[in-house]
Amino acid sequence: MSRENHAATAVLSAVIAFGLWGVLPVYWKQIGHLGSDVALAQRVVWTMATVLPLLILRGEWAAFMKSVREPKLLRAHAWSAFLLAINWGVFVWAAQHGRIIDCSLGYFINPLLNVLIGSRLFGERLSWLQKLSIASAACGVVTQLVLVGRFPWIGLLLAVSFALYGLARRRSPLGSLPGLGVETLVGIPIAVAYLTWSQQSGVSIWGTASTRDLLLIIGLGIITTIPLLGFAHAARQLPFALLGVLQFLAPTGQFLVGALVYHEPVSAAALVSFGLIWTGVVLFCGDLWSKR
Repeated sequence: MSRENHAATAVLSAVIAFGLWGVLPVYWKQIGHLGSDVALAQRVVWTMATVLPLLILRGEWAAFMKSVREPKLLRAHAWSAFLLAINWGVFVWAAQHGRIIDCSLGYFINPLLNVLIGSRLFGERLSWLQKLSIASAACGVVTQLVLVGRFPWIGLLLAVSFALYGLARRRSPLGSLPGLGVETLVGIPIAVAYLTWSQQSGVSIWGTASTRDLLLIIGLGIITTIPLLGFAHAARQLPFALLGVLQFLAPTGQFLVGALVYHEPVSAAALVSFGLIWTGVVLFCGDLWSKR
């Protein structure tokens, strides 16, 4: 395959990954009657069911089996699994309770937070545009607190948990698929125990048990795995500048879904807050392109 075809495939992978993350709240809405806790536990189980055959098909089964016998790796991925559970738990709950726009705020802030973490923990130098972008986003968060009158806990929790998750995965020697397999395996006992307890308590963990509900539940593994693998492929092939710009497709999609599809209220004060955050995003993207 030519270099141009590799680049085109990588761009398509990134668009699919971030595009799916952008419209994922629609999926969570469809299984809102399950409850966010049951949906999260089912996601872990069906992600494992999706990842295992992929490990075999891609010839990474041996690496996966070797890693699950190393206590140090298991502990590291238990931490990443915990962070991912927080992130997905908040995301699912917010999507099912009419707070999709709050989710988009968190994922707009996340790349800027990653830059800040890189400067503090890895000694990466910030350009003046990057400093300005982070300051603008911070002003947006403060504006939300002052003008909107509520602490943006959903957005901040999503941004911080996903940034720490990225940091945990960065420090892991495992590839994207084996790493996802290990951290999902760590969460399986908790997810299965919770689903068992819920069913014994009278909770319907299969929804209405209709074909539609069963397909949506089984599909949780697919909608988790495909974006992660698409992102991993794009990250290896694309310049960081292009990948950084494409990353904002996800929160843009979430904002549009919340505002246009589910008609979540967007007050003038909230637009001021988002305006400051979007200004930070534009400055950040401009800096990435200038260094391309």
